[in-house]
Amino acid sequence: MTALGLRNLDLKYQYRPNQGNIVDDFYVPCLQESTLYQRAVGYFTSGALALAARGLSHFIGAAEGKMQLIASPAMSAQDRNAIQFGYEARYDVVARCLLRELSASEDDIVKRRLGFLAWLIAQNRLEIKIAVVSDPERHGIYHEKIGIFTDRQGDSVAFSGSCNETEGGLYSNFESLEVFTSWRDGDAVRVQNKCHDFADLWDDETEHLEVIAFPDAARRGLLEYCRYYTPGMGDPESEKASNKAPWSTRSIKLPEELVLRDYQKEAVKAWFSNRGSGLLEMATGTGKTVTALTAAVKLYDNLARLGLFIVAPYKHLVDQWEREARKFGFKPILAYTSRDLWEDQVGSALTGFSMEATDHYCVITTTATFLTETMQALLTRVSGHAMVIADEAHHLGAGHFRRHLPDAMRYRLGLSATPERWYDDEGTRALNQYFAPGVVFTFGLKEAMEGGHLTRYQYFPHIVELTEEENEEYRAVSRQIAKVAAGLEKIDFDDPRLQNLLIARARIITKAENKLEVLRELVMSTKESRYNLFYCGDAKVEGERQVDRVVRMLGQQVGMKVHPFTSEETLEERVRLLAQFESGQLQGLVAIRCLDEGIDVPATQTAYILASSTNPREFIQRRGRILRRHPAKAMATIHDFIVSPRQIEQVRQLEPEVFNLERRLVRRELQRVLEFAGLADNGPQAGLALQGLKKAYNLLDM
Repeated sequence: MTALGLRNLDLKYQYRPNQGNIVDDFYVPCLQESTLYQRAVGYFTSGALALAARGLSHFIGAAEGKMQLIASPAMSAQDRNAIQFGYEARYDVVARCLLRELSASEDDIVKRRLGFLAWLIAQNRLEIKIAVVSDPERHGIYHEKIGIFTDRQGDSVAFSGSCNETEGGLYSNFESLEVFTSWRDGDAVRVQNKCHDFADLWDDETEHLEVIAFPDAARRGLLEYCRYYTPGMGDPESEKASNKAPWSTRSIKLPEELVLRDYQKEAVKAWFSNRGSGLLEMATGTGKTVTALTAAVKLYDNLARLGLFIVAPYKHLVDQWEREARKFGFKPILAYTSRDLWEDQVGSALTGFSMEATDHYCVITTTATFLTETMQALLTRVSGHAMVIADEAHHLGAGHFRRHLPDAMRYRLGLSATPERWYDDEGTRALNQYFAPGVVFTFGLKEAMEGGHLTRYQYFPHIVELTEEENEEYRAVSRQIAKVAAGLEKIDFDDPRLQNLLIARARIITKAENKLEVLRELVMSTKESRYNLFYCGDAKVEGERQVDRVVRMLGQQVGMKVHPFTSEETLEERVRLLAQFESGQLQGLVAIRCLDEGIDVPATQTAYILASSTNPREFIQRRGRILRRHPAKAMATIHDFIVSPRQIEQVRQLEPEVFNLERRLVRRELQRVLEFAGLADNGPQAGLALQGLKKAYNLLDM
């Protein structure tokens, strides 16, 4: 049915069994229009829970809403004494009481209703809290019985009334309800009060009561009732109950508007041909996310069940994956903040799936969260048909990641534009072994550009010379690197001494003072332009980062409206900055690394690469991001800053040792130039611009 909201229902002020069917006349219509159902049931007994679950079959089938339930444990005198005299912890006594009640019923209606609740828990749509009297000497209980429906428009319906909580045939229970609505004259205050009271309870702010989390043991006990739930099952008390309800839980499917490109179809086919395992080496901007989700949906179609974990290196990528996964019918659990926000959800999803109460789940997490003890413990519970998608899979080849890759995931799909790890053969082998047989499909930049899937570009390298002081510093660090390397049996780039020295030398290149002067000369002739992206490093000169110096120079000397885009900006600020960049309100973004993987800036027309690693993965990622298609972009332009240790005419005067050190630096810089120029529209001209430098350092063979 089309959601119209609660206020469009024809609701009475009172409902009594002798006046009709309360389930069909009240619960079902309200639940079908609600996004939140809050319920307090008094005692936590199987009968009370069954009454609280009236009409939930329609809540399950017709809504994406969530339910919050509060109840009080039914304690015996022995239970209360155990708490009062300190024989047992209150939490343990409460858990025992709840389990005792869950195992007490043999009534078929109760079991089926508890099955509804168990299914909602497995789907992370039901959260339960337990209210206990905070003073151990008070023998009273929390026995309030209220309910609140709230729709997506913010309207609410509250009800209260007597409940017969016996476990016998619930058809004959005589229950009268008083109903109040937030839009009727005279009712609004009462509804507001009940909403406020429930909120206080939920947040444990009600005097004389302590509201605690639902014990794990009781959660597992309730999930046992999943066996009494069958998808499509109707409410046992409803005259309309049917084993064939008009809805299905099989919501996972390809979006109707999705049109896969031929190479994406080939990638999916290649992955299936390798028994659902392998790496897809696809250029940035060619639709890896859609390709992977298509593979997951087709696998789900084949197996009729699928547990899916998606691992991405950064939080913003997790958010992007969530948006895309929802288009394919998944309802992802996001696991990258405090574990309190996702641990129970993931645990319930795994339990519900293993008990066949659900046919799918989807967890999206960061690589950092994936490594935590909490997540690793949960991964030991993975069973059945399970799949892992690793975005930017090269990250998982690092030693601290690859030791924790889950063996329980039978189906494995890795995504990367650059799956081979730079100077890390062991990490590359580990990736290929886990995502066996390794790369099963390749679609590179050349193919993407030839097919019109990425924008063509022009490439302009600019030679930047180190100052005399920078050159001396570079040579000193290089000598230290040579000394450390000589003392190693084999070159180990994980060696902390070598790592630190390599980073120090790379920063000399990154922060080269003359880069800013060359940049200023370039942008002075295009200072009215828009859609400019400036890649900077985080190295400092006299305490100031390059990114800050570039922002200051562009703003004060050139008069361009630019803004830094770094890890220091909040997620909300980044979203705002990207929107201003897209609209042209901001002429440029000055970035450090965080644009390397995952953030889309397709409007970029001109990129200035002031800081570029010699790591192929980094500069290939950057180029792919610049070349994303955009309606307003026919051609992209890349300005690259190539560092030379000194003026060309001075090279001939160098001593052999110094010449060889500098030659290695120039060779590394030229490797990037050759890669960039190779696919550029003006590739031959770009190569000629560096002919003098290549000749001076005897590198004409490159």
